[in-house]
Parts: sequence; C-alpha cells; structure tokens
Amino acid sequence: MLEVPALASLYVQPLTPMATVERGRAATAFVVRNRAGEPFLITNRHVVTGRNSKDNDRPSGAEISALRVLVQMAGPTLRWTALVLELGDDDGRPLWLEHPDHGKDVDVVAYPLLSEFEENLDLIAYSAAGPACARVDLTTEMFVIGYPIGFDPFRASASIGVWTRGTVAWPPGIDWEDLPSTLIDCRARPGQSGSPVVFYADAHPTYLAADGMRRTGPVWDLVGVYSGRIAVGSDIGIVWKRSAIDAIVERGHRPLRPLVSPFDESIDRQLLTDPASKVPDQAGP
Repeated sequence: MLEVPALASLYVQPLTPMATVERGRAATAFVVRNRAGEPFLITNRHVVTGRNSKDNDRPSGAEISALRVLVQMAGPTLRWTALVLELGDDDGRPLWLEHPDHGKDVDVVAYPLLSEFEENLDLIAYSAAGPACARVDLTTEMFVIGYPIGFDPFRASASIGVWTRGTVAWPPGIDWEDLPSTLIDCRARPGQSGSPVVFYADAHPTYLAADGMRRTGPVWDLVGVYSGRIAVGSDIGIVWKRSAIDAIVERGHRPLRPLVSPFDESIDRQLLTDPASKVPDQAGP
C-alpha cells in the first residue's frame, strides 16, 4: 500500500515544437484512475500550456507541444522509460480534459492515457473517488511529493519524488477564491507544480480519521494537487482539492483553446523515448 505515494510522482519535461526544454520548465505529474479504472495523467494546466489562466492565457515563453514523462516499467526491478505525450490532435485541439464547471480557472488537467501503455508500464495510480480516510483541518501535516528544480532524476539513482513537508494554512471546508482549492504552508519550489499532495502517517503517531476516531498508521491519503505559490517569495501555495481531480476524470471536457502546435516534422520521436537521452535546453548554448 505504501508504495503508491513513494513511487507515484512522475518527472515531466514540457517540450517545445523543436523538442527542446525551456530552462526551469520541469514539472511533476501523477496518475489517477476514474471509477471505470481508466488511467489519466494529472498535472497543472499551466504545465501543459505554459500560460497562466489568470492573465487571460497570454503567451509566456516558448510554446509547448508535448510532455516527456519518466514512467516506471513493468517488472521486478525499478526501471524507467520516457513516454512522450503529444498534447494536440491533428487540428491542434488540446487532448487534455479540464474541469467540467470551472474550466481553465482550475489549474488542473487530466490527460487520458492509452490502455496499451499498461502492457509495458507500471502505472502506479491514485484514486480520487470515495471518502477520505483522514480528517484534514488547519495545521494538518501534508507532503508535496515531486521534483523541485535542482533535483535531476537523470543524475540520481532513481526517478523518485522528493517529499516536502507542509501544513494546511486555510480552512479546508472553505474554498479558496470560490474555487475547489485550499492553501498549504510549504517550502515547495518550481518544478513541484503538478505534484500530488498527500496525507501520510507512519506506524508510530496516531491520526484523526474522517469518522472522528483516533487511529494508528501506517496510512496515506491523496489530498489534491499542488500548483505553485500565491506570490513570489511566499511559502503559501495552492492545493487543488481531490474533488476537483475527481470531477475532471469523471466529467471533464476537452477545451477548444489554446491551440497546440505540433512537433517539427524533423523531430526523431524515437530518440525522445530513451530515458538516457539528453533533451536540448532551449536557453542553453
């Protein structure tokens, strides 16, 4: 059971139409299954668009055509492969799903994963459905599990996310800015956008269960997805609630905008699927 939060966070590189990565554009994602068992890659909307919906989606930086994701391969040992997910269809319409009621105002998207991926991949997935197992309230301890800028899984011994500790900083029963989100006091950094936010208790301390009873771990629970700080220099970050993820994977819709530019025809897609290959840095020499 405890392998899910330990191994489920995935390292993401947004790729430009020339298959380069802008400096500082790495991010995090994870997999969630809906009630039908279908897998979706979950990350922030700003990760797939490179744009902030709060400024009316004005372009900032290079266009993004695809996500390069390190995913664990099936088998008895820990091995990873690179999965390249092109973000638009033949007409440039986005393939991801957005919130059915709030659309782009919710900074979360779900990218449907093809069933054939599961033949060779070990998709360690969360579920956003069902009741929570732990009571989440002000000061409840949470963990943001992702890949802060400066942590390079290509140079580490394994592609396993870093755990960053935080506490709930806003009453979870009140939606932040009238959207399905709350706040966390946490020293998360760029690169952890799209990280799962998890409640975790090991075998020693007790915790308050959702039914109000005191119980003993180990236990974990998906709380939501982290999407960055409310202001530069602040340690207060936004967490989109698990209910928002559930709404997207069950009732989400494909947006019409922004249009996604395809890869340049000269790009060797096969090379990009090699986890050991070096993706060029657009801002590099």
